[in-house]
This record gives sequence, structure tokens and C-alpha cells, in this order.
Amino acid sequence: MPLFARMKRTTFLVAVCGFLFSCSVDVNSQDVVGSGLVWENSLVNIGAVLAEDGPATADFYFVNKTDSSVYIRSVETDCGCTVADYSKDSLAPEKVGLVKVRYDPQSRGGTFSKLIIVRSNAYPEGDSLFLEGVNVPYPKDPQKHYGVRKAGLGFVFPVINLGTLFTDAPKTKFVDFYNFNDFPIQLSQKQAQLPEHIAVEMIPSVVPAGSRAVFSITYDAALKKDLGFVEDAFSLSLLSGERMDVSIALMATIHEHFDPIPVDQVDEVPRLNIAEREIDLGKISSASSVSGRVSLENTGPLPLNLRKVVSNCDCLEFAIPTNDLDPGEEMVLVFTFDPKGRRGIDHKTLTFFSNDPLNPTQTVVIKSRID
Repeated sequence: MPLFARMKRTTFLVAVCGFLFSCSVDVNSQDVVGSGLVWENSLVNIGAVLAEDGPATADFYFVNKTDSSVYIRSVETDCGCTVADYSKDSLAPEKVGLVKVRYDPQSRGGTFSKLIIVRSNAYPEGDSLFLEGVNVPYPKDPQKHYGVRKAGLGFVFPVINLGTLFTDAPKTKFVDFYNFNDFPIQLSQKQAQLPEHIAVEMIPSVVPAGSRAVFSITYDAALKKDLGFVEDAFSLSLLSGERMDVSIALMATIHEHFDPIPVDQVDEVPRLNIAEREIDLGKISSASSVSGRVSLENTGPLPLNLRKVVSNCDCLEFAIPTNDLDPGEEMVLVFTFDPKGRRGIDHKTLTFFSNDPLNPTQTVVIKSRID
């Protein structure tokens, strides 16, 4: 057994034994009701799987916490690309078992989530396990597919879109690239330009010339301390024969996370009410600016805080009298739209981020017809 697997198994056994010892009480054995199989992890994310590396495997360890021997009757998967291997022997109480799952990436690319059902004599209905990751197929023409070149590395897109982020947990995205250099590269341990809310790992740690690899980029939206559309630009330091830098550009949309509100508490939170969700300025001239108003009210019993208000264009300016509204308090936001250089039907937006947990992000659409 590999060293890492032995260490992982030993750690799990020690943790389980410690838990059992700390929870022990003086009872007769016939009073103890077995709780079935206890899994170290019911979900394993294997990250990015490059097609040229072949099948990837994941280990699901479990301990028999019944008072009798247990054996696995069958393991079922929801895809032919996922195969499970397991011991057919009986497992005594308190012993650790293993289900090894192999994923074959020779299928459609993208994120995947595979269901594995483990049926045992202790639980015939089956325990549900999940294998997740990102399948990265090998392109027919790497030169064309990785057409964006940066310091000899080829990327698919010039900007990495992380999508929608929430402040409750970091999000990781795997970005594949091709090393077109004629020398191997690795990521430097010192990254002077890397922002504190971003962490980057290169998989594998050393990328040979003429081969693919993956940047694992983890973005912590809470540390960014911003909301709405955000952009980050920085350089990653790589090591080869000498130090070189590769520029990275990210974009994302950040939303504040709020825990679900119980039904009996929906009337006990701040509530942002926007009277005008769509404003039609009508027919206007491109020669002069036009102003409008948005009426805001806190209809909840607790203070309301406007975290941020943003427009989707520099041509739309606004003034916020205050960011805080007491219960029942109202205010008017005045905006000015400069249509200079624009023609035809036009739509602009104002987006409001607040501590209203039911509607933390609300958008007002401002329409016009410009001559």
C-alpha cells in the first residue's frame, strides 16, 4: 500500500477509535444498536482529470460500526465511465474497509458528479457516495485550441471567468493550459503579485515541455470585500532555467451569502422596497443629459444597510443620500444619464446590494429611446 494511503488510513482509524473511546458508556452489548457503515467522506472531488493521464481513482474509506460482521453485496454506479472495486470479504466490527472508484475521462468534457450506491447486508437500501471533478478532454489541435499565448503558455481564453461567487465559501476553478515552451516549468513558491484572496496551485507541480497542465485557482470572495462585477489582474511567477512571469486576468460576480430565513421570521428582517423597478425616460436627445429618481424604503423592522450601488455604465451617475435606512424610513436616489454618442433603444441598470436577506441583490432597469 502506498505511504500516503497508509497514513490516511491510520489517521482515520485513530480518529474513529478516539471518538468511540470518548463516547463509551457502561452498557450491555445487547443494548447497543449498530449504526451501519460510517464513511470517512461521502463526497470526493478529484479535481481536474486530463484525458491523456488516463483513469483517475478515489478512495472511500468506511468503518463497520455494527455489532456484527458486514460485507458489501454490490456497488452500483450511474455511468459506465465509473467503476468500483471493493473487497468481497466480511468485515468485523470496528474494522476499516475501502471502496476504490475509478473514473475514465474518455467521455464528454466538463464538470461531473457521479453517484455510487454501496449496498451491504447492514444496509440493503445502500449508502450514497459521490465522485466529482472536471473532465478535460484532449483537443484535436492543441496549437489552435490553446490560441491565447502568454509567456510560452497556451490558454483557451484571455480572461478566466469564475462565474458567480458567494461570500460564504471559496470557489475553485481549474484552468487548463499547454506548455509550448521547449523547457519544463514549475510554479515559484514566492508570488509577490498574488492577491490575498486568490490562491493558485499548478497540477502537476512540474510541467514538461510540450504537455498540458492545470492551474487550480481558488478565489475567496469574503476576503475580496467587494460585491457585484469584479476584475483581478496579476502575474504568476514561474521557474524554468530562469524566472518568468505569466499574466492572469480574472472576472467574477460576487454576491453576499445569507443563511435561509425560517418562514416564521420572514417579517423580522430588513426589507428593501424599490418603488420603480423599471424607469422609462421616453424619447430623449443625445445632446443633453436626463435625470431621474428611484424611491427606496425599508419596510422591515430592522435597520437596512445598502452595501453597494453600481451602474453598468460610466454614463449613468447617481448620488446616495445615505447607506442606512431605519425601519419605515424612505429616501430618493437621483441619477443622471448622459446619452452623448448613443443612438436608438438603450437600456442601463442600477444594481442595489443590501442586507435584505430575502432580496440581497435588486436591479432597476432604465430605458430610453435616443435620437
